[in-house]
Amino acid sequence: MLSLLPGPSLAQTQQFYTHNVGDQVQVRGQTLQGKPHGGKRAFHVEVVRTLQADLGYADAITIVPFARGMKLVQDGPRRALFNVVRTPAREAQFKWVGPLLIDSDWFFESSSTDRPLRKLEDAKSLPVCVANGTAYEELLSRQGFTRFERGVSYEACLRMLKAKRAALMASSEENFRGLLQATGLDAADFRRTPVEAGSSPGYIAFSLDTPEAEVQRWQRALERLRASPQWLQLYQRFHE
Repeated sequence: MLSLLPGPSLAQTQQFYTHNVGDQVQVRGQTLQGKPHGGKRAFHVEVVRTLQADLGYADAITIVPFARGMKLVQDGPRRALFNVVRTPAREAQFKWVGPLLIDSDWFFESSSTDRPLRKLEDAKSLPVCVANGTAYEELLSRQGFTRFERGVSYEACLRMLKAKRAALMASSEENFRGLLQATGLDAADFRRTPVEAGSSPGYIAFSLDTPEAEVQRWQRALERLRASPQWLQLYQRFHE
């Protein structure tokens, strides 16, 4: 059972942000909550809310665009953004707690493409849409990809895929379903290829001014939660 004892008073000053939640969350009063069976983003929100309660933080999370959230946390003070993919290029820009969850990412393509993708090596010769500020360009570059089309958002990449301005985009299956809902595009116009793009472990990224002892407190609380029956309960209630 997680403790609900309040932590240090300085903990109350931390501002938490999240992004790209789609329709997976709801606002009750002034509190952001995950919708039951909403999916990965709902689960992330409820995990962070549980940790906030455990560590004595206010139950307060603000939704922002991803790029803005990254800048807010980089500028500080005492801010945190989730879910953020931890990459070598980002490593020194934040202090990290996690992972919250590890997703498999797949390449998606237009269902009307003349040559459906079958192998990873073939993908490297095709233009891949990546959303500005996200980790996909770095992750794919490390695998030898060089042809990128940049969109202002994941939704923009999906529209570019439909218009064949890009041949591929990488996404988890759940995120892709959310993008279809957000854009109103027809699922029949797209296809998940059998080619895996990689995995994207998601973390809470804290601003660099956050005391190391507090970061470690969060990491220990996450590990306690993950080892408890409550983790599976949260997963079954909000993710599945």
